[in-house]
Amino acid sequence: MNNRIHCIWSVKAVLEIERKFLFGKELPVEIIERAERHQLTIQWYLDHPDRRRIRLGVDGSEIFLLETLKSGGGLVREEEERYLDPAKITEIAEQLKASSAVIKTRHIFPQKKVEGVIDLYLLPELGYVFEVETFSPNVRLPDPWEYWMLPRNGFREVTEDPSYTARSLAVVVEQIEDIFPINAPLITKKQIEKFKMLLKLVY
Repeated sequence: MNNRIHCIWSVKAVLEIERKFLFGKELPVEIIERAERHQLTIQWYLDHPDRRRIRLGVDGSEIFLLETLKSGGGLVREEEERYLDPAKITEIAEQLKASSAVIKTRHIFPQKKVEGVIDLYLLPELGYVFEVETFSPNVRLPDPWEYWMLPRNGFREVTEDPSYTARSLAVVVEQIEDIFPINAPLITKKQIEKFKMLLKLVY
């Protein structure tokens, strides 16, 4: 099998500055409703020494496949990413099937120079993870309780904790029947059906 992935966009290299927080309280759906975009994604982490991650998802009605290479850790990392033709997923299906992955919904809250993200981890069942990030080293990252106006005592920062990187949390997906049906705020039935169809190309 040819395991090369063909890109459709050029490589984009950026500096990513990011803080990450666990949220230990129930999240009102009104918060999620404020997001500009709602995605349903699976993200595979290829085995060492391959440091790539491959993200497949449904963003509204659009399907995307994204290859990312990150270096560094904690607060500041360098990131290279490129979008790929989603049809190429079948070329690396066996490799992805053997790789660990996380499945989550992602809700995106962009502002000027800063972006807020709320991830709901479905696999593993971690719950809500909040991120605030920027690509500019001159920008102060706000605290998430300021960004979303939520109780401060609901948050625990894990930015520098290596056990809470998505790669550390990833698990091998045994079978997709254990994942569906998905019940997640602001994720539509059409998104779930598309996502299920895509996963069947791998599992």
